[in-house]
Amino acid sequence: MKKVLITTFFFWLSAVVQAAPVALTSSIQCSAGNQQNGIAIGDVTGNLGGATDCWGTYDGNDPGPSGDGFSIGTDTYAFLAKQDTPGGLSGTNIGLVVSPSGGAPSGTWEFDPTKFSGQNFLIVLKAASKPGYAVWLFSGADAASYSGTWLVAWGKNLSHLSIYHSGPTFGNEVPVLPTLWLLGVGLVAVLISRRKR
Repeated sequence: MKKVLITTFFFWLSAVVQAAPVALTSSIQCSAGNQQNGIAIGDVTGNLGGATDCWGTYDGNDPGPSGDGFSIGTDTYAFLAKQDTPGGLSGTNIGLVVSPSGGAPSGTWEFDPTKFSGQNFLIVLKAASKPGYAVWLFSGADAASYSGTWLVAWGKNLSHLSIYHSGPTFGNEVPVLPTLWLLGVGLVAVLISRRKR
């Protein structure tokens, strides 16, 4: 029993230590002129203007609901919602609608501003696997946008559009790290009590 508890504790510890968001760096930042595959800030627009900046492209898939999100400097962005094209919705219900519903190289996006608004957010376009996705930031006044257009500049059909947000977790999201800390503290307490016996 003791061996199982110790193994579980170290598994928990490794999960906490390895948690790291994908860092969006200047080497692939649109405003720095270093973007790849022709992406531009204007490829994703909002009803209050364009995106503030963009990063990409990256091979593979974006972190999604089971990942650790993204970071820009000291700001972190957690997964909020995703619309597969074609396919269903996942994440928090913010009324996300991506058109057209079948795979296409361009279209529109929108969500319900009464369910989500005012926080800085990222829109991620995922199309193919190499390159796989790119990221657009909406911050400042543009963060109040709740609809707009999207374009996959690298000539592929959209697989899904995801939104990541910088605010506190809300709705039905489960904060992973606090849950892991509680689990770890509980395991340590069990180990200590067993030792005293």
